[in-house]
Amino acid sequence: MSEGRLRVIHVLPHVAAGGATLLAMELAQRLDPSRYDVKVAVGPEDEGEGSLLEEMRERGINVIVMPHMRRAPKAIMDARAVLELGRTFHAERPHIVHTHGSKSKLLTPLASAFGPVPVRIAHIWGWEWMAARDFPRRWAYEWEARMTAQGYDALIACSEAMRDQGLTRGVGVPRQYEVVLPSLDLARFTPDGREQARREVRAEFGLPLEAPLVISVMRLAKQKSPEILLGAAVLLSALMPKLRWLIVGGGPEEERVRAMVDRLDLTEQVVLAGPRRDVPRLLKAADIFAMSSTWEPFGIAYVEASAVGLPVVGVRVDGAPEAVLHGETGLLVEPRHPTRLAIAIARIASDPAFASRLGEAGIRHAQQFGHERFVRRVEAIYEQLIAENVRAG
Repeated sequence: MSEGRLRVIHVLPHVAAGGATLLAMELAQRLDPSRYDVKVAVGPEDEGEGSLLEEMRERGINVIVMPHMRRAPKAIMDARAVLELGRTFHAERPHIVHTHGSKSKLLTPLASAFGPVPVRIAHIWGWEWMAARDFPRRWAYEWEARMTAQGYDALIACSEAMRDQGLTRGVGVPRQYEVVLPSLDLARFTPDGREQARREVRAEFGLPLEAPLVISVMRLAKQKSPEILLGAAVLLSALMPKLRWLIVGGGPEEERVRAMVDRLDLTEQVVLAGPRRDVPRLLKAADIFAMSSTWEPFGIAYVEASAVGLPVVGVRVDGAPEAVLHGETGLLVEPRHPTRLAIAIARIASDPAFASRLGEAGIRHAQQFGHERFVRRVEAIYEQLIAENVRAG
């Protein structure tokens, strides 16, 4: 291994403003610059969710755009992306390549044939099969994940649930796995200034100051099952007519969600804010956070809401119980049940003392999820793998 700083390339399939991309960006910026020379190879698409490309550049991150990298499977585009990555690896000679997302995890071992990489790490922000619509696709994704894992020195799982699901399906072996829970900027997500945010945000969206407000921050995609959230809104519109909803985020389902709001006659109760970069401010204006995901590898949005003092309502799937402590920081219900989601929201909205206890416990719970812990843990994994590579070589 050469002297000097370790060259690290993070590979992301897109620049959409989702949780995994945001955390990869934070990691790229916060790695010790005296030890690591970091670059980010990223695909250009954002699918209407808000692009982080310019923000990456403004933060001083060295970005390499892969024009043919895409999130969805596209054989010709994927082949070209492999060549682009291979040329990048050959030119940059990275010591470590750290992938984020299923597509970059699949393409990187192939690209390494053009430019050998001493250490390869795949960050597991969710498994390929979670979005499969039928058994043949699920089987194919599981097979692909098992084959791909053989090309990696380490698999960093974003939750214990993701590690356990991988091992259950024969993806990798226990020694490959490290569990590193996601993180958030605790300097931005705080309960400070909630009253001011409440006044300003509600005025911005025309929401009554005294109305109970439920907020959701999510990618408008099938994973998040926004129709379940809107189903809960319909049920609560009669029981709690003053209740209002603020849904923050964009994505491939945005047009369908807007059409559903109109069709369900929820235009007075529900505001769709689209993609936003002032999420902490918006959270502070609300009273309850809710999501209705069908699958959720971890759910950092739950922790962000807890950090500002909101009680949360979510779905008991995958890694969500690691983000939400049921009965302590929020309530978890079974997936695809708008009635149960509505009951949990109504329980919190109708009991201020209970809501306050959940919010206060959530603030304490969130303190363990700071960026510093996340980055130092990843650095320790880098150093361990580099040392093992030196001994082996």
